[in-house]
Amino acid sequence: MKKIFVLIIVLLTLFSFTKRNLLKKDTVIKIGKESKLEIIGTTNLNKFNCNFNFLDFDKTIPLSFQTKDNKIYFKDAILKLKNSCFDCGNKMMNKDFYKLLKSEKFPQILLNLKEVEKKETTTEALVEMTIAGVSKTYKIPVITENDNTELLVSGKLNLNIEDYHLEAPKKMLGLVVVSEMINIHFNLILKES
Repeated sequence: MKKIFVLIIVLLTLFSFTKRNLLKKDTVIKIGKESKLEIIGTTNLNKFNCNFNFLDFDKTIPLSFQTKDNKIYFKDAILKLKNSCFDCGNKMMNKDFYKLLKSEKFPQILLNLKEVEKKETTTEALVEMTIAGVSKTYKIPVITENDNTELLVSGKLNLNIEDYHLEAPKKMLGLVVVSEMINIHFNLILKES
């Protein structure tokens, strides 16, 4: 009987410890129109930038998450970015960019936030990115700044477009070759709605 009593106390203690460290929450966020998302690529001659237009992005994103210790786990936190909202500077480059992303069949890039982990000196986001129907998962170091009304999240990601079965385009009979490596820079302004 004494052993059972000790076991019950241990289980209750563990349960109360777990419950204190676990916080579940549902909320809705909005991405501020001042946010920036830029894809930077290079060719053998120069570099190019494709910027996402958040002025036309007027959506709220429902978030369901739970916090445990130094991690936040998200459920269905998916950001859908229309390929047609990227502007590379001129119509011809936009057309090439949309063709590269296979936009007729896959009109959106999907970013699925899985978890965020706060470490001693850094914060890392685990994000699943789907481009042209192919999904890859990345751990992205991010910088966060929080004031009372909004959260600023910024970071960079380097990726190889061939990982998504995309072929780097060649122009002018192969004289201009686009590198398969691209850089993504983001600076998002998030507001709870």
